[in-house]
Amino acid sequence: MHMRKARAAATNTKSPSPSSQTVWSSLGPAPLASDASGEGIQNYNWVSGRATAVAVDPADTTGNTVYVGGAYGGLWKSTNAGPASSDPANVSWAPLIDNQATLAVGAVAVQAQSESPSLILVGTGETNNSTDSYYGLGILRSADGGSTWNLIPTDVTGARSFAGLGFSQIAFSASNPSLVVAAVGGTTQGIYDGRANPPTTNLRLYYSTDSGNDWNFAIITDGTAPTSPDSATSVVFNSAANMFFAALPYHGFYSSADGIHWTRLANQPGSVLTTSACPAQETSPSACPIYRGALTVVPGRNETYAWYVDASNNDQGIWQSLNSGLTWTNINETGIVNCGDEVGCGTDDGSYNLTLTAVPDGQATDLYAGAVNLYKCTVSSVFPTCNGTGSASFLNLTHVYGCPPYLGSIAHVHPAQHAAAFMLINGNEQAVMYFANDGGIYRALDAYTDLTTGSCNQTNQFDSLNQTLGSMTQLASLSQASNDPNVILAGAQGNGSPASESV
Repeated sequence: MHMRKARAAATNTKSPSPSSQTVWSSLGPAPLASDASGEGIQNYNWVSGRATAVAVDPADTTGNTVYVGGAYGGLWKSTNAGPASSDPANVSWAPLIDNQATLAVGAVAVQAQSESPSLILVGTGETNNSTDSYYGLGILRSADGGSTWNLIPTDVTGARSFAGLGFSQIAFSASNPSLVVAAVGGTTQGIYDGRANPPTTNLRLYYSTDSGNDWNFAIITDGTAPTSPDSATSVVFNSAANMFFAALPYHGFYSSADGIHWTRLANQPGSVLTTSACPAQETSPSACPIYRGALTVVPGRNETYAWYVDASNNDQGIWQSLNSGLTWTNINETGIVNCGDEVGCGTDDGSYNLTLTAVPDGQATDLYAGAVNLYKCTVSSVFPTCNGTGSASFLNLTHVYGCPPYLGSIAHVHPAQHAAAFMLINGNEQAVMYFANDGGIYRALDAYTDLTTGSCNQTNQFDSLNQTLGSMTQLASLSQASNDPNVILAGAQGNGSPASESV
């Protein structure tokens, strides 16, 4: 950080400082070809590093402009990630926050607007409960499409610091673009460096009424009783209901009409989140069976979905509400629980990888559930609780541990899904989708027609966009050969061990 400041000062004064004369050379690794065996086993195509967040720029109605956040790989932007480049090798990426105080990204949100450049908010710090999840330092705000940034390190009072925390999700209001809510979580299972002190006081939800310039601590109550602070794992805005919804570990699901005042839903998804099990003031150890919750809404419809797991990764169900959270209906998860693979079914590692995305498909809804695998089902008037094919309600689109490519791979997509985003184009006839996971970023140019099967004898058309993504790879360790300084072996998180013999 001292070197960055010195370099910035040298640039401003046009006179180099001693530290600015230090020359650094990137050794890589570049994106990796994941088929280390050479036999197609666990071939996820090109991989980079763990992508934690993805957002499609609503100002670009072609679906080509997309932002991808890495666990500790910064923020990357492409303006030709979709239909503009049918060949993934032609997709270009540019890093946007390499000179900022932290490269740990947990959430990305783009304000809906018709003009560019776009306003972007980046919540730093990863909240995926991994031992290598890095803490954040606040919210990065850009009003010019990522050209310049301002770090917001505290709430507007200065009393609540964001240092040492992470951001799980950020949601803009569709009816009031200046109103935005951020879900703040802890990274105490990862690398937090003691920055959050005390560790839980500043967690939960924050709101801004000026497009993310100033942030305030939200008021959260169970009836009239204030809730004890804890992480917030998801927040969404339902435009048809004109309400925000959020998931709070060890408490349940909450709603707000203004982003400021939040109340616990009178009827929670499922029957296990009772007030006795989940009191306003959390007990230790907590008996409340929600540790991580994921939320999604269908744009323009009063249609909300919730999925959550307890602290032991036990699946507590996927639930649908069509009336602003007043009542909930259980979605059939047969194809997730029994996904057809020996390992990786259900919510294995659900505290680490759990995401939901609802895509309008005519009058129906295509629901994507991401855990180790990526699953899809269609909710319609004919199948109101989901239908896949055969006896499965959800299609296993990826079979990451169940369909070896030499048997006819269904997809070359990395396991551990963290986020997804989409845009409907061509008169809503085509759904461009992006998926963020431990291997980086993948796409489907038309999720309606390209992602249709759960059979290992057929294929889903995913494209890896990692071949040109740059050095987002997260190295967990490296070692230099004792007898040859030119040989270095590095271990990448979830993506093998690239070697260099010419450094």
